[in-house]
Amino acid sequence: MSRLPPLNALRAFETSARLGSFTRAADELHVTQAAVSQQVKQLEQHLGSPLFIREAKGLRLTEVGRSYLPALTQAFHTLRNSTDELFGERGRTQLSVRASNSFAEHFLAPRLQRFLADYPRFRVRISSSPWTAFAEESNADVEICNGYGDWSDRQVERLTSEHWLTVCSPATLERRGWPGSAQALMSWPLYSVLGYREGWNEWLTQQQSHGLAPAPGLEFDTTTLAMQAVRYGDGVLLTRSFLVSDALQRGELVQPHPGILPTRGGHYLVCQRGDQRPKVTAFCDWLRRELRGHQAGLRLPTPGLAQE
Repeated sequence: MSRLPPLNALRAFETSARLGSFTRAADELHVTQAAVSQQVKQLEQHLGSPLFIREAKGLRLTEVGRSYLPALTQAFHTLRNSTDELFGERGRTQLSVRASNSFAEHFLAPRLQRFLADYPRFRVRISSSPWTAFAEESNADVEICNGYGDWSDRQVERLTSEHWLTVCSPATLERRGWPGSAQALMSWPLYSVLGYREGWNEWLTQQQSHGLAPAPGLEFDTTTLAMQAVRYGDGVLLTRSFLVSDALQRGELVQPHPGILPTRGGHYLVCQRGDQRPKVTAFCDWLRRELRGHQAGLRLPTPGLAQE
């Protein structure tokens, strides 16, 4: 059978089976009892199988009817929820945000309760991935992308201008002592994060340490994982200032060498062009305020927010 049964017939069966009565189903569907009975009969003819045993005391599902009911109930539940999310009140109040793992964990998660306090009518759904570059097929209302801003057909706003710096654990610095120079730092185990256009070689050039070749070290696909490794390891991580600023402020990590390197990339706010839905504008305005407050509280020599 390739053709789906009529939707009204499916609704008539699902409602009748759920309520155990054609009469109750008619009341819920706002049609006559005869119409419900006729639609169920048409569905049985379409499927070539009885779904109810009609008895004097009421309806009783056949074995195939009992098997069919859960699938239909779930299908109608999903359809109602999806319709409400897209076109109903839930669609107006539920905000979907997609962000890189590191941004979501180190910046968004500790602050989201403030968004909910400011905008209690909105529900927020956060999704994250290791490599969040803008995805054409994404259904997110707002994306916070880690990259270089080269996305077409969308409204793109740079959120951060950062720099590369070195971090290690306080215990590592105590064991090894201050390196004193970039050359001395190269004798430490070197950690880095994959996927960027800058790395240890560029950082060394910025420190005017030409001719030095950093030794192979540990490479990670997320800043979060690299930060965990450097907290418990004995090495030094080259990373971007924005994501480690809170850890440096708290003293969980320290900067063993003052050298920095400006980044070409950053974090970007990506939305549909002209999207003025209240939930989107509320979140974007809140995010800008949080970033400004974060920058104002930093004691680090970091550019922080992008200049408008």
